[in-house]
Parts: sequence; C-alpha cells; structure tokens
Amino acid sequence: MNTKVTIQKSDYENLKIDKLLKPLGGIEKYVIKGERVILKTNLLNASEPEKSVITHPDFIKNIAKEIFKIKATPIIGDSPSGSFTKRRLEKVYSKSGLIELSNKYGIELNYDIKIKKIDIPNGKRLKKTSVCNFIIDADKVISLPKLKTHSLMIMTLASKNMYGAIPGLTKARYHSMFIRRKAFAEMLIDILTVIRQDLIIMDGIIAMEGDGPAGGNPIKLGLSLASDNPHAIDLAVCNILNIKPVGIPTLKEAKIRKLWPEKIEYPLLNPSDIKYNDFVLPSTSSYILTGKRTPSKYPIPNQNCTACGECVKICPEKIINIDNNIAKINYTKCIKCYCCHEICQYNAIKLDKIK
Repeated sequence: MNTKVTIQKSDYENLKIDKLLKPLGGIEKYVIKGERVILKTNLLNASEPEKSVITHPDFIKNIAKEIFKIKATPIIGDSPSGSFTKRRLEKVYSKSGLIELSNKYGIELNYDIKIKKIDIPNGKRLKKTSVCNFIIDADKVISLPKLKTHSLMIMTLASKNMYGAIPGLTKARYHSMFIRRKAFAEMLIDILTVIRQDLIIMDGIIAMEGDGPAGGNPIKLGLSLASDNPHAIDLAVCNILNIKPVGIPTLKEAKIRKLWPEKIEYPLLNPSDIKYNDFVLPSTSSYILTGKRTPSKYPIPNQNCTACGECVKICPEKIINIDNNIAKINYTKCIKCYCCHEICQYNAIKLDKIK
C-alpha cells in the first residue's frame, strides 16, 4: 500500500490549501457539491488559539473556504474533554475564537450532542463504543489535527485526533479502563478502524512541544501537511522531528497491525528537506531517547489553580477534590492518565516526580 503526504511551509496568513491538496487530487477528490462536511478539529478544551492547544481558527477558515468553493457545507465539530453538552461546546467555541469565525464567514458549528453505539468487529480492547452523532451522520469527515505533544501518548497527531469522535466523559472512562500506554494505544487504533477520515490536513504552523497536550509550549514550525492516510502523515511528522516512530504508542500499534504504508511519496517537500532537530518531547518520554524506564510523574496542582473543579469532574478515578481553593489529588489511587493535566486551561497542573 503506497500513499502520498504533501508538506509545505506555511503561515496562517498565506496558507495555500489548494496547492497543498493539488498532488492528492484537490479538495474535489474528497468532497462533492452539496455534501455536509465535518471539519473535525482538535478542541481539547476552552483555550485561546495562541496557546497552540487547539487547531487554529485561521487554519480552519482556509479549509472551509475551499469547501465553500465547490458549494459544499463545512461544519466545525469536536467533542472536547469534559461533559459533552451544548453549554460546554458553547464555552469551548467561544474561547477558541470559533464563534467569531462562524459569524464572520458563515461556517456552521456543531451542537448535536446525540450519540450512537457502534460495533468494532476487529477491536482488541473494544468491541463496541459510543460515537458522536455528528461524525456518523456526516457525508464526509476532514480531520484537522494539531501537531503537538501528549504526555501519555507522546504525540497527538492524525491517529489520535479521531478520539474526539468519542463523547467527552466516555474518553475519561477509557482512560480508567486502559491505564497502560500499550492498552490505551490499542484502544485508539480500535476506534480508528471504524471511524473514517476522508482527508487529513494537519496544522503544524504553530505546534506544541514539551508537556502537551495542554501544558506544553508553542513552537513555530511553519508546516502544513495533508494525506488521506493517518499513519502516513504521522510517520512524516516523526521523520521531520527525528522521533523514532515505534516510540509513539499509536504508531507502534499500527505497525503491529500492518497498517503502515509500504511506501510514502512526497510530491512537495520531503521530510529530509525540513528536518527539525531540537523538538522537545514530553518529560514522560525519556525512554524514547535513552531506552530507560521513565520515572513516574504525577499531576501536581500549583498556585495557578482557580478551584474551577474541571479536574474533579473529569478524573476517571474520582480522586480529586477542592480543598482550601486548590485541587488536591489522592496519589495512592492516581493512575497517571493525565486527564486533569489535559483539561486544565490555567496551566495549574504540572507533571513531576513526587518528593
């Protein structure tokens, strides 16, 4: 199985999506006039675009414009962390700049919070799962992942972006069910086998390094990538950043299942043309570089805590409470899923060893 990955140097003001997609056959290869197209963005939490936690609104805008050109309907959608409710979606859309984007350009925002159960015939960890209705009912799904790190899965790229097809608190429950990286990666690939991505366009313009997916640091890579194969585009990112692909749990599991393409063609830029050698992986990933077991790191609340209670709600083990206006964690029962770290929008939870 051969596939193509297109890569170009970009910024948000001059993002030439038509040129990026032309070697793949153009947007018209994937979208037909009249279709309703979900732009499955990465909307982890209510976060300002400049923090690089979410797919940037200007990136989304450029893809939506290409869809409008062929008289199809783009719809922005995701299931953020926390409860999958209209109120939660409204909060995330607002802070992420997407309500403003929607009003200015007439791009629909998804507010359908219905879910359906679907079977996973070849699942290793899951035989069925709840999936958001807006994904199932779409004519086409274009995935718009953010290039960024992830403290549990090392990187959150195209393969993991479709985890957002699972309704909010179900994701937290799966963290509790599949504690180890291997099991969690197997579950993610199970989901990917039944949730389609017709096309992937990755926002690597301002990426995130360090302790992502919410607490890392923005870094300007100036890249946009596209493919119709999630594993191919993730392999390309690893190649660019000098990361061993089998060190990324989802890619390792995809290799075990023989999902890696036999050959990847690069019609535009080749990863070897744009190598980046100083990308900082999460502090939980030292084993990729050293081969040694990573010291246990726990989520530790700090003085930035506002006692909002979001970490309390999302914790799958129910071991967080608010005490004297700061989050307190029972570390004897902590499974190190880092859900609390992911959802915190105040940079109030760091990952570190317990002294």
